[in-house]
Amino acid sequence: MRMLGLLAGMAMVLALPVAAQDYPTKPIRIVVPFGPGTATDIVARTVGAQLSSRTGQPVVIENKPGAEGQIGAQAAATAAPDGYTLFITTQTTQAMNVHIYKSLPYDPVKSFAPISGLSLGAQVVMVKNELPVKTVGELIELARKQPGKLSFGSGNGSSRGGAELFRIMAKVDLLGVPYKTQPQAISDLMGDRIDVIFSDFTTGLPPVLDGRARGLAVTSKKRIPGLEQFPTVDESVPGFEMWAWTAAYAPAGTPRPIVDKLNTLVRESVASESYRALTHTTYGVPFSGSPEELAAFQASETRKWGEIIAVAGMKEP
Repeated sequence: MRMLGLLAGMAMVLALPVAAQDYPTKPIRIVVPFGPGTATDIVARTVGAQLSSRTGQPVVIENKPGAEGQIGAQAAATAAPDGYTLFITTQTTQAMNVHIYKSLPYDPVKSFAPISGLSLGAQVVMVKNELPVKTVGELIELARKQPGKLSFGSGNGSSRGGAELFRIMAKVDLLGVPYKTQPQAISDLMGDRIDVIFSDFTTGLPPVLDGRARGLAVTSKKRIPGLEQFPTVDESVPGFEMWAWTAAYAPAGTPRPIVDKLNTLVRESVASESYRALTHTTYGVPFSGSPEELAAFQASETRKWGEIIAVAGMKEP
Protein backbone atom coordinates (compact mmCIF):
# COMPACT_ATOMS: atom_id res chain seq x y z
CA MET A 1 0.00 0.00 0.00
CA ARG A 2 2.86 2.35 0.89
CA MET A 3 4.45 1.65 -2.49
CA LEU A 4 1.16 2.36 -4.27
CA GLY A 5 0.91 5.68 -2.40
CA LEU A 6 4.45 6.62 -3.38
CA LEU A 7 3.80 5.73 -7.01
CA ALA A 8 0.60 7.78 -7.02
CA GLY A 9 2.44 10.75 -5.52
CA MET A 10 5.20 10.47 -8.12
CA ALA A 11 2.59 10.34 -10.87
CA MET A 12 1.02 13.56 -9.63
CA VAL A 13 4.38 15.33 -9.48
CA LEU A 14 5.33 14.13 -12.94
CA ALA A 15 1.94 15.18 -14.31
CA LEU A 16 2.26 18.80 -13.21
CA PRO A 17 4.75 19.89 -15.89
CA VAL A 18 2.65 18.13 -18.52
CA ALA A 19 -0.45 19.90 -17.25
CA ALA A 20 1.39 23.20 -17.37
CA GLN A 21 2.59 22.40 -20.86
CA ASP A 22 -0.98 21.83 -22.05
CA TYR A 23 -2.42 24.74 -20.02
CA PRO A 24 -4.82 26.35 -20.66
CA THR A 25 -7.47 24.06 -22.10
CA LYS A 26 -10.55 26.12 -21.19
CA PRO A 27 -11.58 29.77 -20.67
CA ILE A 28 -9.73 31.90 -18.11
CA ARG A 29 -11.55 34.22 -15.73
CA ILE A 30 -9.99 37.51 -14.59
CA VAL A 31 -11.52 39.00 -11.44
CA VAL A 32 -11.23 42.79 -11.17
CA PRO A 33 -12.18 44.30 -7.79
CA PHE A 34 -13.23 47.63 -9.32
CA GLY A 35 -15.89 48.67 -11.80
CA PRO A 36 -15.86 48.83 -15.62
CA GLY A 37 -13.97 51.77 -17.05
CA THR A 38 -11.54 52.06 -14.15
CA ALA A 39 -7.80 52.00 -14.75
CA THR A 40 -7.52 48.47 -13.32
CA ASP A 41 -10.37 47.27 -15.53
CA ILE A 42 -8.75 48.67 -18.68
CA VAL A 43 -5.39 47.10 -17.79
CA ALA A 44 -7.15 43.77 -17.17
CA ARG A 45 -9.00 43.88 -20.49
CA THR A 46 -5.79 44.67 -22.39
CA VAL A 47 -3.92 41.85 -20.68
CA GLY A 48 -6.91 39.54 -21.14
CA ALA A 49 -7.00 40.18 -24.88
CA GLN A 50 -3.31 39.35 -25.08
CA LEU A 51 -3.72 36.17 -23.04
CA SER A 52 -6.58 35.06 -25.27
CA SER A 53 -4.52 35.73 -28.39
CA ARG A 54 -1.55 33.80 -27.03
CA THR A 55 -3.44 30.80 -25.68
CA GLY A 56 -6.37 30.52 -28.07
CA GLN A 57 -8.75 30.43 -25.11
CA PRO A 58 -11.47 32.96 -24.23
CA VAL A 59 -10.70 35.30 -21.32
CA VAL A 60 -13.68 36.60 -19.36
CA ILE A 61 -13.47 39.75 -17.22
CA GLU A 62 -15.58 39.74 -14.04
CA ASN A 63 -15.90 43.12 -12.34
CA LYS A 64 -16.71 42.77 -8.64
CA PRO A 65 -16.48 46.27 -7.16
CA GLY A 66 -17.27 47.32 -3.61
CA ALA A 67 -15.84 47.55 -0.09
CA GLU A 68 -12.52 48.95 -1.29
CA GLY A 69 -11.90 45.85 -3.42
CA GLN A 70 -12.71 43.32 -0.69
CA ILE A 71 -15.59 41.71 -2.59
CA GLY A 72 -13.45 40.98 -5.64
CA ALA A 73 -10.47 39.90 -3.54
CA GLN A 74 -12.58 37.40 -1.63
CA ALA A 75 -14.03 36.00 -4.86
CA ALA A 76 -10.56 35.50 -6.31
CA ALA A 77 -9.08 34.12 -3.08
CA THR A 78 -11.75 31.42 -2.76
CA ALA A 79 -11.61 30.33 -6.41
CA ALA A 80 -10.17 26.96 -7.38
CA PRO A 81 -6.33 27.15 -7.54
CA ASP A 82 -6.17 25.62 -10.99
CA GLY A 83 -4.87 28.53 -13.09
CA TYR A 84 -8.27 29.39 -14.53
CA THR A 85 -8.91 32.35 -12.22
CA LEU A 86 -6.61 35.37 -12.20
CA PHE A 87 -6.88 38.40 -9.97
CA ILE A 88 -5.78 41.74 -11.43
CA THR A 89 -5.71 44.32 -8.69
CA THR A 90 -3.84 47.18 -7.04
CA GLN A 91 -2.23 48.27 -3.79
CA THR A 92 -5.73 48.91 -2.44
CA THR A 93 -6.40 45.19 -1.82
CA GLN A 94 -2.83 43.97 -1.56
CA ALA A 95 -1.07 46.61 0.57
CA MET A 96 -3.58 49.07 2.07
CA ASN A 97 -6.72 47.28 3.29
CA VAL A 98 -4.80 45.21 5.82
CA HIS A 99 -3.90 48.44 7.64
CA ILE A 100 -7.33 50.09 7.31
CA TYR A 101 -9.74 47.34 8.35
CA LYS A 102 -9.78 45.29 11.55
CA SER A 103 -10.50 42.12 9.58
CA LEU A 104 -10.60 41.12 5.93
CA PRO A 105 -12.32 38.21 4.16
CA TYR A 106 -8.95 37.37 2.56
CA ASP A 107 -5.25 37.58 3.41
CA PRO A 108 -3.30 39.83 0.98
CA VAL A 109 -0.30 37.48 1.17
CA LYS A 110 -1.50 34.01 2.17
CA SER A 111 -4.57 33.97 -0.09
CA PHE A 112 -2.70 34.57 -3.35
CA ALA A 113 0.15 33.34 -5.51
CA PRO A 114 1.95 36.34 -7.07
CA ILE A 115 2.24 36.20 -10.87
CA SER A 116 3.71 39.50 -12.12
CA GLY A 117 3.47 43.24 -11.86
CA LEU A 118 1.65 45.01 -14.68
CA SER A 119 1.88 48.80 -14.48
CA LEU A 120 2.93 51.83 -12.47
CA GLY A 121 1.18 55.17 -12.85
CA ALA A 122 1.14 58.61 -11.30
CA GLN A 123 -2.04 60.54 -10.48
CA VAL A 124 -3.47 63.84 -11.65
CA VAL A 125 -4.77 66.32 -9.09
CA MET A 126 -8.02 67.68 -10.48
CA VAL A 127 -10.61 70.14 -9.19
CA LYS A 128 -14.06 71.18 -10.34
CA ASN A 129 -14.08 74.08 -12.77
CA GLU A 130 -16.10 76.20 -10.34
CA LEU A 131 -13.35 76.08 -7.68
CA PRO A 132 -11.41 79.37 -7.84
CA VAL A 133 -7.92 77.84 -7.91
CA LYS A 134 -5.48 77.21 -10.75
CA THR A 135 -2.45 75.92 -8.85
CA VAL A 136 -1.70 73.59 -5.95
CA GLY A 137 -0.51 76.60 -3.99
CA GLU A 138 -3.87 78.31 -4.46
CA LEU A 139 -5.67 75.11 -3.47
CA ILE A 140 -3.67 74.95 -0.23
CA GLU A 141 -4.36 78.62 0.48
CA LEU A 142 -8.12 78.19 -0.07
CA ALA A 143 -8.24 75.02 2.03
CA ARG A 144 -6.51 76.78 4.92
CA LYS A 145 -9.00 79.63 4.75
CA GLN A 146 -11.91 77.15 4.82
CA PRO A 147 -10.80 74.24 7.05
CA GLY A 148 -13.00 71.18 6.61
CA LYS A 149 -15.10 72.82 3.89
CA LEU A 150 -13.39 71.48 0.74
CA SER A 151 -14.19 67.86 -0.11
CA PHE A 152 -12.19 65.22 -1.95
CA GLY A 153 -13.73 62.18 -3.60
CA SER A 154 -12.15 58.74 -3.95
CA GLY A 155 -13.31 55.53 -5.57
CA ASN A 156 -10.33 53.39 -4.59
CA GLY A 157 -7.56 53.21 -2.02
CA SER A 158 -4.84 54.84 -4.06
CA SER A 159 -7.06 57.83 -4.83
CA ARG A 160 -7.88 58.23 -1.16
CA GLY A 161 -4.28 57.63 -0.19
CA GLY A 162 -3.02 60.36 -2.51
CA ALA A 163 -5.46 62.89 -1.09
CA GLU A 164 -4.77 61.86 2.50
CA LEU A 165 -1.02 62.12 2.02
CA PHE A 166 -1.51 65.57 0.48
CA ARG A 167 -3.71 66.58 3.41
CA ILE A 168 -0.96 65.63 5.85
CA MET A 169 2.01 67.06 3.98
CA ALA A 170 0.27 70.30 2.95
CA LYS A 171 -1.23 70.70 6.44
CA VAL A 172 -4.80 71.24 5.24
CA ASP A 173 -8.16 69.95 6.45
CA LEU A 174 -10.14 68.24 3.67
CA LEU A 175 -13.38 66.26 3.93
CA GLY A 176 -13.22 62.77 2.39
CA VAL A 177 -16.19 61.43 0.40
CA PRO A 178 -15.99 57.71 -0.54
CA TYR A 179 -17.39 56.29 -3.78
CA LYS A 180 -17.89 52.76 -5.05
CA THR A 181 -15.86 53.46 -8.20
CA GLN A 182 -13.56 56.21 -9.43
CA PRO A 183 -15.71 57.15 -12.46
CA GLN A 184 -18.58 57.91 -10.07
CA ALA A 185 -16.35 60.25 -8.08
CA ILE A 186 -15.20 62.04 -11.22
CA SER A 187 -18.78 62.38 -12.41
CA ASP A 188 -19.65 64.13 -9.13
CA LEU A 189 -16.62 66.39 -9.45
CA MET A 190 -17.80 67.53 -12.86
CA GLY A 191 -21.30 67.90 -11.43
CA ASP A 192 -20.06 70.39 -8.81
CA ARG A 193 -20.81 68.04 -5.89
CA ILE A 194 -17.21 67.58 -4.65
CA ASP A 195 -14.13 69.78 -5.01
CA VAL A 196 -10.97 67.72 -5.48
CA ILE A 197 -9.86 64.30 -6.72
CA PHE A 198 -6.49 62.56 -6.92
CA SER A 199 -7.11 60.28 -9.90
CA ASP A 200 -5.33 57.80 -12.11
CA PHE A 201 -4.70 59.16 -15.60
CA THR A 202 -6.99 56.63 -17.30
CA THR A 203 -10.16 58.02 -15.72
CA GLY A 204 -8.99 61.50 -14.70
CA LEU A 205 -7.01 62.85 -17.61
CA PRO A 206 -9.72 62.83 -20.36
CA PRO A 207 -12.07 65.27 -18.55
CA VAL A 208 -9.08 67.45 -17.67
CA LEU A 209 -7.85 67.63 -21.25
CA ASP A 210 -11.29 68.37 -22.69
CA GLY A 211 -12.08 71.05 -20.13
CA ARG A 212 -14.73 69.33 -18.01
CA ALA A 213 -12.44 69.60 -14.97
CA ARG A 214 -9.26 71.52 -14.14
CA GLY A 215 -5.94 69.72 -13.71
CA LEU A 216 -3.57 71.29 -11.21
CA ALA A 217 -0.61 68.92 -10.99
CA VAL A 218 0.72 65.38 -11.26
CA THR A 219 1.96 63.25 -8.37
CA SER A 220 5.20 62.00 -9.93
CA LYS A 221 8.52 63.38 -8.70
CA LYS A 222 9.30 64.91 -12.09
CA ARG A 223 7.09 66.45 -14.76
CA ILE A 224 5.80 63.87 -17.22
CA PRO A 225 6.91 64.04 -20.88
CA GLY A 226 3.93 65.08 -22.97
CA LEU A 227 2.19 66.61 -19.95
CA GLU A 228 4.77 69.24 -19.10
CA GLN A 229 2.00 71.82 -18.69
CA PHE A 230 1.17 70.20 -15.35
CA PRO A 231 3.66 70.89 -12.53
CA THR A 232 4.32 68.27 -9.87
CA VAL A 233 2.77 68.46 -6.42
CA ASP A 234 6.35 68.27 -5.17
CA GLU A 235 6.99 71.76 -6.58
CA SER A 236 4.51 73.14 -4.03
CA VAL A 237 4.75 70.44 -1.33
CA PRO A 238 8.41 69.30 -1.27
CA GLY A 239 8.83 65.54 -0.96
CA PHE A 240 5.35 64.62 -2.17
CA GLU A 241 5.19 61.64 -4.52
CA MET A 242 2.44 59.09 -5.21
CA TRP A 243 2.30 56.14 -7.61
CA ALA A 244 -0.43 53.56 -8.12
CA TRP A 245 0.25 50.04 -9.40
CA THR A 246 -1.50 47.02 -10.83
CA ALA A 247 -0.44 43.38 -10.64
CA ALA A 248 -1.68 39.87 -11.41
CA TYR A 249 -2.20 37.09 -8.89
CA ALA A 250 -3.68 33.59 -8.79
CA PRO A 251 -5.38 31.89 -5.83
CA ALA A 252 -2.96 30.42 -3.29
CA GLY A 253 -2.17 26.79 -3.98
CA THR A 254 -1.97 27.18 -7.74
CA PRO A 255 0.74 24.70 -8.83
CA ARG A 256 4.11 26.34 -9.43
CA PRO A 257 4.37 25.07 -13.04
CA ILE A 258 1.07 26.83 -13.78
CA VAL A 259 2.28 29.97 -11.99
CA ASP A 260 5.43 29.94 -14.11
CA LYS A 261 3.41 29.47 -17.30
CA LEU A 262 1.15 32.36 -16.32
CA ASN A 263 4.16 34.50 -15.50
CA THR A 264 5.54 33.92 -18.98
CA LEU A 265 2.19 34.67 -20.63
CA VAL A 266 1.61 37.82 -18.57
CA ARG A 267 5.13 39.16 -19.14
CA GLU A 268 4.75 38.57 -22.88
CA SER A 269 1.44 40.43 -22.72
CA VAL A 270 3.04 43.38 -20.93
CA ALA A 271 5.76 43.47 -23.60
CA SER A 272 3.21 43.49 -26.43
CA GLU A 273 2.63 46.49 -28.68
CA SER A 274 -1.00 46.89 -27.58
CA TYR A 275 -0.04 47.00 -23.92
CA ARG A 276 2.79 49.44 -24.60
CA ALA A 277 0.32 51.60 -26.52
CA LEU A 278 -2.03 51.56 -23.51
CA THR A 279 0.65 52.68 -21.09
CA HIS A 280 1.82 55.31 -23.55
CA THR A 281 -1.64 56.85 -23.91
CA THR A 282 -2.24 56.69 -20.14
CA TYR A 283 1.30 57.89 -19.30
CA GLY A 284 1.99 54.75 -17.29
CA VAL A 285 5.05 52.56 -16.99
CA PRO A 286 5.02 48.81 -17.83
CA PHE A 287 6.01 46.90 -14.71
CA SER A 288 6.61 43.16 -14.90
CA GLY A 289 8.88 40.63 -13.25
CA SER A 290 9.06 37.28 -11.49
CA PRO A 291 6.60 36.10 -8.81
CA GLU A 292 9.34 36.59 -6.22
CA GLU A 293 9.93 40.17 -7.35
CA LEU A 294 6.22 40.95 -7.08
CA ALA A 295 6.09 39.41 -3.58
CA ALA A 296 9.04 41.54 -2.45
CA PHE A 297 7.52 44.67 -4.01
CA GLN A 298 4.18 43.98 -2.32
CA ALA A 299 5.90 43.58 1.06
CA SER A 300 7.69 46.91 0.59
CA GLU A 301 4.47 48.65 -0.44
CA THR A 302 2.64 47.16 2.55
CA ARG A 303 5.20 48.66 4.92
CA LYS A 304 5.04 52.04 3.14
CA TRP A 305 1.25 52.21 3.17
CA GLY A 306 1.16 51.13 6.80
CA GLU A 307 3.13 54.23 7.72
CA ILE A 308 0.98 56.54 5.55
CA ILE A 309 -2.30 55.09 6.85
CA ALA A 310 -1.19 55.37 10.48
CA VAL A 311 -0.21 59.03 10.11
CA ALA A 312 -3.31 59.87 8.05
CA GLY A 313 -5.69 58.20 10.50
CA MET A 314 -7.30 56.18 7.71
CA LYS A 315 -7.95 53.12 9.88
CA GLU A 316 -11.62 52.22 10.13
CA PRO A 317 -13.04 52.06 13.69
